[in-house]
Amino acid sequence: MPTYSNEHSSELTNKYAIELLTEDDGFVSSEIYSIIQDNQGLLWFGTAENGVMRYDGRKVTLFEFDSMSSNGLSHNGAGNLMLDRDGRIWVGTWGGGLNLYEPKLGTFQHFVHDPLRIDAISSNRIQSLFHDQEGSIWLGSYEHGLNKYLGNNRFQHIEKVDEGAAGLSHNRIWDIEDNGNDSLWLATSFGLNLYDKKNHSFSYFFPDPDNPTATGANEIRSILKTSKNKLYIGTQKGPFDFNKETGLFTSLKTADDQDLGQVNSMIEDQQGYVWFVTSKGLFRQSNISAQIDNFVLEHNNDLRVIFEDSSKTIWVTSENHGIYKIVPHRKFKSINNSALTTPNAITVDANGDLLIVSSSSQLYKWHVSSQQLETLSGPIFSHENGYGINRLLEKPIIIPAGNNILWIAQDEGLAKFNLQTKQVDLLRYPKSDANYNEFREIRALNTDQYGNLWIGTYKNGVYRYDPSTNIFTHLDDSFGLSHPEVLEIFKDNEQNIWVGTGNGVNLWDDINHQFISFKSDNKKADSLLGKIVQDVHQARDGKIWIATQKGLNLYLPETQNFKHFGRKDGLPTSLIRAIADDERGHLWLTTNKGISRLNPLSGEVANFDSYDGLLGLNYYANSLIRGHNETLFTSSQKGIEFFNTSHIETNNSEFTIVLTGFNKMGQSVTLEKPYSYVTDIQLSYLDYFFSFEFSVLDFISPSKNQYAYKLEGYDDNWIDIGNRNVASFTNLDGGSYKFLVKATNSSGKWGEKLLSISLYISPPPWKTWWAYSLYVLVTALIVFVFIYFRTRIHRTEIVRQKQFVLALEEQVIEKTASLKAQANDLIAANKKLEVLTYQDGLTGLYNRRYFDKTLTKEIKRHYRQKQPLSLMIADIDHFKLFNDFYGHQQGDICLKKVAQCISANVARTTDANCRYGGEEFAIILPNTSVEESTIVAERLCLAIENMNIAHEQSETCKFVTLTIGVVTIPPEQKTSVDSIVLSADNALYIGKSKGRNRVVRADKPI
Repeated sequence: MPTYSNEHSSELTNKYAIELLTEDDGFVSSEIYSIIQDNQGLLWFGTAENGVMRYDGRKVTLFEFDSMSSNGLSHNGAGNLMLDRDGRIWVGTWGGGLNLYEPKLGTFQHFVHDPLRIDAISSNRIQSLFHDQEGSIWLGSYEHGLNKYLGNNRFQHIEKVDEGAAGLSHNRIWDIEDNGNDSLWLATSFGLNLYDKKNHSFSYFFPDPDNPTATGANEIRSILKTSKNKLYIGTQKGPFDFNKETGLFTSLKTADDQDLGQVNSMIEDQQGYVWFVTSKGLFRQSNISAQIDNFVLEHNNDLRVIFEDSSKTIWVTSENHGIYKIVPHRKFKSINNSALTTPNAITVDANGDLLIVSSSSQLYKWHVSSQQLETLSGPIFSHENGYGINRLLEKPIIIPAGNNILWIAQDEGLAKFNLQTKQVDLLRYPKSDANYNEFREIRALNTDQYGNLWIGTYKNGVYRYDPSTNIFTHLDDSFGLSHPEVLEIFKDNEQNIWVGTGNGVNLWDDINHQFISFKSDNKKADSLLGKIVQDVHQARDGKIWIATQKGLNLYLPETQNFKHFGRKDGLPTSLIRAIADDERGHLWLTTNKGISRLNPLSGEVANFDSYDGLLGLNYYANSLIRGHNETLFTSSQKGIEFFNTSHIETNNSEFTIVLTGFNKMGQSVTLEKPYSYVTDIQLSYLDYFFSFEFSVLDFISPSKNQYAYKLEGYDDNWIDIGNRNVASFTNLDGGSYKFLVKATNSSGKWGEKLLSISLYISPPPWKTWWAYSLYVLVTALIVFVFIYFRTRIHRTEIVRQKQFVLALEEQVIEKTASLKAQANDLIAANKKLEVLTYQDGLTGLYNRRYFDKTLTKEIKRHYRQKQPLSLMIADIDHFKLFNDFYGHQQGDICLKKVAQCISANVARTTDANCRYGGEEFAIILPNTSVEESTIVAERLCLAIENMNIAHEQSETCKFVTLTIGVVTIPPEQKTSVDSIVLSADNALYIGKSKGRNRVVRADKPI
């Protein structure tokens, strides 16, 4: 008899990621009696009282009964759903009959009981739905038997009849299943019925033949036919294995002969496991044996229905608590042993087995092949060995030193352990030494080519211990160490010692006995990225990689510079904890957000987190160790985990992207078709603001899906929007466009399936072809009339001017006297006009005309007086989004504030602050060096951000920010207006591409 086992229940649960979805996720009801997935991939949930919920991974759309509309559910008790082979959705209600929903049209058709029609549906309370192999639709009712849909709202009725006649054994039909083409299995409240569709005959089977009532095991609630044609029967007294040949039922019970409880739902998943949802919880039967394991959830007593979607995600509903989403893990495993108290230190021995030091300083070996844990020692730094009982338990450190020797450290404790003899030799720092009290909080160990032990401490630098003389040498800043906080000591293939600190990485110069420091330098783009070094690793190809709190660094020995990898390259975070590589050349990185795999050549990144089976997320520094057969081990606060790199495969599944919403002028709009089937949208020129909402139907981890969109005819490139699933547009010109969306799956792989919607915007009447034709005709008429009247006026004017000349001669003498006075007035007016000509009317700064004139003059002065000349061109970040969101009036106010800030921060009388155009500003800085212009630019960039002008639409910052390109022309170097402006403009462009809100120099003019 198959048995149920609790022994592996937690191990089974750990093979899946479990998430509980509730009303906070948009689900208005957890009383769910059925789940289906439609042909597009959307999930549908049938509820007891709240209609039908549709889930797209981001939001829930509710379908309810509406007395004011005929196109809706006939009843909110809509617990039974079925997807037929044509993609239509059938909804069995608990009082409103049967509903048929056409997903492509968004229309409902209702079938209700009519006592005046013999071929009407027999009941308004529908218990079950089924689409058989021949294409017929069957309905099981609550109290009026079985119905076969004949089309055109006509039904055939099959019910329980009097004794002696062929009929159902009970009129309540819980479930229906095929038995070939000619017969059906029917689960009734009194036994299992086999209905012969051709002969209209019945056979009856009872799990409990001695019970003549519709109770207990004879109440059949569900039927499951597996891929191997095996039949499971779910009853009020648990599940049974039914032998169709003998008609015998085999009860599936627990080890102590207790049933599993009332069966509410059963499925076979894509891997061949059979799942049972019962009144006692969730159970899974093995796909290779009859063993049944309990799958422990947080709430186990109110489970109702189970479903597996196309991505192998399991959905289990709890009537009182919500919906469990259960995602199968991949190949990440953990070492579960209560003795391995965290924090643990790990390394591997010569055979590739894992050596572990626990927080209690006990040493263990975990045998990879047998997966057994062996204890090698008791607590090494114990009270019996002279260490205090209440000593601070720091994370231990372990390093192999060859010849079966290990070095182990914890806080101030240091020991040598012989793996062969199990002998422990404690090493103590001399009390007489001045550094005795500082020798503690050990964070790193390693040995050099001479057999010396290098010891890194948290606050007091490096100590080098010579075993042959028992002498400690303190290596601090006097030896060039960049920082006293040592976090990593690494020995590369050439026996070089690298020391990672709280301020850069140090390479030991064995000839000069000094450290060569590599530190982060904001002024040097290819310096070390980040200060705090977490790990140093040498890959199999010999390259040195350095992990910091700001990202991943590749050391370039030819130039002694670094190449950087970070969030912009697809990593989920900038904090890299540890590094390892595999035989395919991939780098494996532990971070504070899981584990990532990076292909350094292609730049492809795959990220793994709890949805992939990881227990930990925030891993310890330098704790990623390669063991036997490409197995990697790592350590975190959740314990020790391991995985085989060759077995880790990313999710390559591709999912459909559907439209889930469309807003026009800020209001949701109902389109002619359901959103997910819309392919064309037409808008008027009056609809100047609209937005699309979309979702990729990957339910594994919707928060990890990334989106990008492009509006062909408007955008030249794809626009990445991260996990946001809304794209908005304003003030588009009339014409035809195509809106495209692409997305990644939960593993970060971009899919080839695109959401494509054709968009047509009708132009305003004054921009249509007939309007332009009218404009041409009117213009031609105006020109003709103008020429005609102009000719007549010209003739009249000739006569008048002759008379005027005579009079004018008489006035010349009088006018000559007044001309001198007028000339003086005119000179004064011209000077005032010149000031107005060179001033920008909105901001009060100099305008573009003044800029061009002044820059030409300053270039000549720069070369004549041999002085440096600097130019800054600045651009307000995302100002178009600011104008679109806040309006042009607020945009003008923003420009004025930015101009005032520029005037306040660049205030020399020789400087020229100009509005270059739109949201761009240009600042000419005569006699200003590289360093001085950099200080002015960075001060201005910070001042703009500190004004805290709100900018909710900015992708850079929540406030208005400035990107500045700066160029400085050294003395004696010739340049031109076009050259210096182009150089500053190129620097500005680089600043925008790197994320904006920054100063970028371009001191080599083009």
